[in-house]
Amino acid sequence: MIPRVKIIVLGFSVVLAACTAFPADPSSTPASDQVEFFETKVRPVFADHCYQCHSEKAEKVKGGLRLDSADSISKGGSSGPAIVAGDTEGSLLIKAIRYKDPDLQMPPKKKKLSDADIASLEAWVKMGAPMPASGVKQKTASIAEVRARH
Repeated sequence: MIPRVKIIVLGFSVVLAACTAFPADPSSTPASDQVEFFETKVRPVFADHCYQCHSEKAEKVKGGLRLDSADSISKGGSSGPAIVAGDTEGSLLIKAIRYKDPDLQMPPKKKKLSDADIASLEAWVKMGAPMPASGVKQKTASIAEVRARH
């Protein structure tokens, strides 16, 4: 028979492991370093290679998938959610950019992303795919701009 203290410790360990294995509430505000990573490593890849077909500004949104907001990414497109936060292997976006499946390759037409861009997207998904809630990069006014408006 297992002593009661060991059961409590074991139970706590399982809860702790579950809490760290899955990302926090996706509607929560990401940390500033996570937003910085998104804005410097992920958004440029999306802007250069994805938004033409997968954003609000696209003439026709391909596959029903938009990548320009957290809500639209979690909702996904006609193939389902694009990202499983924290899980690169379970994320369709990562599967598509790796070009391992001939039926799912993005960007299309043999325009595979660079290894550095793929690594950035994988790192972003591993950290839980944090992005600003608005999906729009917010510019912080400089002190000079604030003074000029004042």
